[in-house]
Amino acid sequence: MQTKGPSEKQEEGRDIELENIVGNLMIAQYQVDRLRSRLSDRITGLGSATNKKGSTHTFKHGNRWYKITLKLDELTINERQDIE
Repeated sequence: MQTKGPSEKQEEGRDIELENIVGNLMIAQYQVDRLRSRLSDRITGLGSATNKKGSTHTFKHGNRWYKITLKLDELTINERQDIE
């Protein structure tokens, strides 16, 4: 009967820890992509309403309420003035 030595157990533990870290990174990247997609969907929906001032989201964290408002304004820059 063979038993694993201390170095083999350390390597196995390190491998499992590495797998967990990589798995967590993959989950975090998926969540970031999902949030970007949701934000993009909400921002692109702003242009369809004519009198809408912006997109507002209200949420509670702990005992405090927070309100986030997004407003997009188009800005044009005259390149000719920048050159002079």
